[in-house]
Amino acid sequence: MPICAACHRRSACYAAGVPSVPRDPEAPNLDLPELDKADEGGEVDVGIFELSMGEELDLEEGYGTADGFEIGINEQPNALGDDSTLELDIGIPELLSPPFEEQLAHDSERPEPPGLGLGLNLELPLEEDDPAEVELGDDGLENLPELARDEADGAAGPDAEGDLLPFVPEGEVPLGPAFAVEWLSRGEACSALWAGAAGVFVAANELMGFNPPRPGQRLPSGARASSLAWLGLDQVLLATTRGLLEIAPSGATTFVQGPEVSRSSDNDVLEVACASAEHSLWARLSGGALFRRRGQAWERHETGGRVRSLASVAFDITLLVISSRATLQHSVDGGISFRELLLPEAAATVALGNAPRGIALGRVVAIADSERGLCVSADRGETFRMVTGAVNVSAIEIGQYRGVACLFAAIHREAKDSSEILMVEPGSGAACRVGELTGKADDEGGETGRTLALAWDGQALWAAGGYGLARLVPAANEHSAEDPSVLPN
Repeated sequence: MPICAACHRRSACYAAGVPSVPRDPEAPNLDLPELDKADEGGEVDVGIFELSMGEELDLEEGYGTADGFEIGINEQPNALGDDSTLELDIGIPELLSPPFEEQLAHDSERPEPPGLGLGLNLELPLEEDDPAEVELGDDGLENLPELARDEADGAAGPDAEGDLLPFVPEGEVPLGPAFAVEWLSRGEACSALWAGAAGVFVAANELMGFNPPRPGQRLPSGARASSLAWLGLDQVLLATTRGLLEIAPSGATTFVQGPEVSRSSDNDVLEVACASAEHSLWARLSGGALFRRRGQAWERHETGGRVRSLASVAFDITLLVISSRATLQHSVDGGISFRELLLPEAAATVALGNAPRGIALGRVVAIADSERGLCVSADRGETFRMVTGAVNVSAIEIGQYRGVACLFAAIHREAKDSSEILMVEPGSGAACRVGELTGKADDEGGETGRTLALAWDGQALWAAGGYGLARLVPAANEHSAEDPSVLPN
């Protein structure tokens, strides 16, 4: 048997396959006695030695600490009968003192904790962490934390709240009074719409006028309208994919100078608005900047944040502004002065959607987003109500029914590729269906049934979309019908 370098004796170290290591004289807690093989039983007594653990091992209450343990090594001849090598039999029971054995038996009787080895605190209900933060309000909306933007945090602020969607109330929308649908253009897509006392203008790849009628006029190649404003005397201004396009009553078209900003995709004019010919023209850029034109000069209008929506109804101009909080800025004098309203949680969460739309007229205020639903207020925005079933809202407009202000909304039903027109009572938020608009089948698989714009001319509701242009008026017989739509053959 070779000599062990640690104990300088012929020992069982090599028989166990343990390599020898140099002797370390500095080990203070290791004291191995000499092996005594005189006993006929064949046991090798290595004595008792202590291991320094650095600190005492704390066990559960009722058990002591382990200061050391004793190892009994049984020397047995191998199967070949060669006494030069030994097999070591280390008995597990001898490694554990009685307290350890009792603890092992005690642990085996404990039930397995739920989960995949996670903390036992997860057994508690989640709401017990902080009930105030998870309880739902009366309107079914989760209380959201105050939104704040820290420029140092790239993902902080309102843009990071995209995942905090409010609960859109689900349910069937009942049928309401039937509105007759009159088609004025069928099949030619329309994307921009304006209606008022001077008439109705609609555009996409061409401009058309109604009441009084105006012959259709094709726009320059590559110019598709996204917004339209009436400048008076049958002169209109279009925000197109090629820039601002002005069309005179004679039909002459001119690309006019827009706001002087650096050329980039964030500086395209998306929306234009003009409350009346005597007041300023407004333009909203894709980057969120807002400009006002007086005469022929553009000047930037500071709103304190990013403008997400620009709308005008008569002399009222509505701005949906996102800064550290979502606000609604409303003017009743054509933009001379604005009243700023800090939106409450329900409306603010809808306003933080990808494509929000805000509109106000008198005491009625509405905010919609295609993914986050529709909310309406009848007290100038002090309180809002979510509208049941208003999912995938594509356009909104404030009008009247029987002389009472109401809200109209277009809901795109993707399964049928059609638009349901809802009429909403602002005070209660109750909605009903008054019509349905369906487009013709598109060979390219496009959505022809989506409504892109709604406008109220004082007597009827106008709707423009992939299907064309339609006018909806209350039918002579206002009783509900199973199918209130009147579609052309």
